[in-house]
Amino acid sequence: MTATTFPQPATFRFSRMLPLALALLLMLSGCSSVRLVYGHLDWWMERNINKYLDLGGTQEDLLELRIDEFHRWHRQTQLPRYADFFEQLAGQVDINAAPTPTELDTLLTQAETRVDGLWHNAVVMLSDLILPLVIQLDPAQIDQLEENIRKEQEESRKKWEKTERKRIKEFRKQADRWLGDVTDEQQAIIDRHVATTQFDPKLRDAQRQRWAQTFLQVLREKPEGYRQQLRTMLIDPQSLWPADYQKMRQQLRTQARQLASELLLSATPEQRQHLKHTLREYAEDFRHLAAQKH
Repeated sequence: MTATTFPQPATFRFSRMLPLALALLLMLSGCSSVRLVYGHLDWWMERNINKYLDLGGTQEDLLELRIDEFHRWHRQTQLPRYADFFEQLAGQVDINAAPTPTELDTLLTQAETRVDGLWHNAVVMLSDLILPLVIQLDPAQIDQLEENIRKEQEESRKKWEKTERKRIKEFRKQADRWLGDVTDEQQAIIDRHVATTQFDPKLRDAQRQRWAQTFLQVLREKPEGYRQQLRTMLIDPQSLWPADYQKMRQQLRTQARQLASELLLSATPEQRQHLKHTLREYAEDFRHLAAQKH
């Protein structure tokens, strides 16, 4: 399995925070790094939320309590599911025989669906804990939130203005993490994927702006049913995606799955052994963390 990066939907960063944190965990090497980073997840989340929400006094105290609650819930209920998932994936890796393209496509599609479900669980829980704080923001705080979102979008645009060489390096790093040293054939696969990936940053930026404007308008005006509207926008930002953006997102997911498929089909027995071992290491890490007290 290879980790593939593509643009995420426009929501406040706290609605994507857990998946980003998990991505960070999986980029680190060694179980000790995973365990160390996860132990500081609550601090990292609070720090990033405060980049958006200008809180003070009792609001700040409540945020800390909500983050602690989320971290405890996630450790106790979600990490065991991650461990089971990684164990299941490891069990599907046949070291001595690669799956057929059809079998692999089925496995990757099932894994993608499972990841989507785990992502959704986290976003729902985090949104339900943080949204009560958001709806209490006064007009000045909402204005500051709008400015913070604008700054984040500007920074995000700069981060995505990367050279092809940098993108290739990132994919190579992730392939090495899961498979070990990549072959010349696999490097060519990565090069071709980066060169042919279709991504229009203008569509992404327009969607982010549309989402932010809608969310802030509802937050300011508070029409009837506004709480549910805000919750839906956090949990299901796809509800605001226009057809062209939905098409691009689907194409990116398909291309990512194709890259993973090509790399796995080309994997050597030694690489499949490496993948199996790495998956089980992560499963062990998640079980160890789940057993700890927060």
